[in-house]
Amino acid sequence: MTDTHNGPRLSRRMLLGGLAAAPVAALGATSLVSAASAQTATPEMHPMAEFSRRTIGDIEVIALADGYATLPLNFMPELDQAKADKIATQNYKTHNPQVMNTAINGFIIRTADRTIAVDAGAPGFLAPTVGAWHNSLAIAGIDSNEIDTLFLTHAHADHVAAMTGQNGERLFPNAGLVLSEAEWAFAHNDSFLAQMPEDFQPMFHYARAQLSPYANGRDMISMSKETEIAPGVTAVPMPGHTPGHMGLRITSGNQSLMIWGDLVHAPAYQFAEPDWGIVFDADMEQAKQTRAKLLDQLSAERTMVAGMHLDFPALGYVERAAENYRYLTAPRDYGV
Repeated sequence: MTDTHNGPRLSRRMLLGGLAAAPVAALGATSLVSAASAQTATPEMHPMAEFSRRTIGDIEVIALADGYATLPLNFMPELDQAKADKIATQNYKTHNPQVMNTAINGFIIRTADRTIAVDAGAPGFLAPTVGAWHNSLAIAGIDSNEIDTLFLTHAHADHVAAMTGQNGERLFPNAGLVLSEAEWAFAHNDSFLAQMPEDFQPMFHYARAQLSPYANGRDMISMSKETEIAPGVTAVPMPGHTPGHMGLRITSGNQSLMIWGDLVHAPAYQFAEPDWGIVFDADMEQAKQTRAKLLDQLSAERTMVAGMHLDFPALGYVERAAENYRYLTAPRDYGV
């Protein structure tokens, strides 16, 4: 993540207003889906479209780039500027005291008889640098009709945008939705919604609009245990970022991969300083505990990791370092 870019970015008001609620609020809740999915109706290839394949035993994993967002650095309230500059330099990254770039990714998992989409990217109205999910899927040679399962790590705006079309139609017509029961309840909690600042509420309605066409037949799984959703693919509770945030463990043969959703948002800093939370976390302290536990576990196991906000192609390893941990990009898989 190179933080030298000073182009379109989300301001603090935009975050507190629902990650761009201000520009879409005038549309009304029923039009949020149309605004979010407008990029899927255009034939032009998104400049951020990209994909990368690799195999985990007999299971194929395809990383899909959706783009990146540029965020104010004060979205990490505990960040220390001097220490951040040192950490970035040690990791061959550029520290910008005002902003940081964070990638937005999704994944496709192909087993012998299943095609699973893991999250679905960000709405194009957030910035011109996001919204490439469907283009990345297309250049990877996958038709959306092939997808039989849509697994959501959680229901934030940058994970649900490619689900539903301009007229409320399912963009994955053959996919059943799988997410945690706690996440569905959180996204549809009217009492919680009523307590939100008024500017934030349209984005809650937006997430609901994206989820709505998939409500019938959805599979809601428990946060109290791990749940196998397909052979070799297991949902793992990772609470904190949201109450129902989950990851996926993929295991085949003697290989494994953990897709950890939003465990890390700022790879330039959060491996060395995992206690530096981000304002997107619903429960920042619980998110820190979950991050610490998993970084320790996955570094000890030498398990490959994948994340929605790791630098594309978003596959790598965590290892112990003088400053807690560091992240190493996985070598390219030329066997696919």
